[in-house]
Amino acid sequence: MEGHEVKASKKPAAVEAKPITFTRADPVALAAFDPRSKLCTMNCGPHAQDPRTEAECRFLCPECVEEWNQ
Repeated sequence: MEGHEVKASKKPAAVEAKPITFTRADPVALAAFDPRSKLCTMNCGPHAQDPRTEAECRFLCPECVEEWNQ
């Protein structure tokens, strides 16, 4: 089309990613925790860089329901 210029789009400046800090559970409290005592209601998946076990995530999660099988 005549009279219309195509402008090159500007790329946004690269932003350096900050490392994610994952909350960790107290090892003694986690050892005493039974993962079967909490039911996951959110179906959250772990982040690729999350070093925590499923039990530790369930222990720390405020969305998991406690005493669901009582």
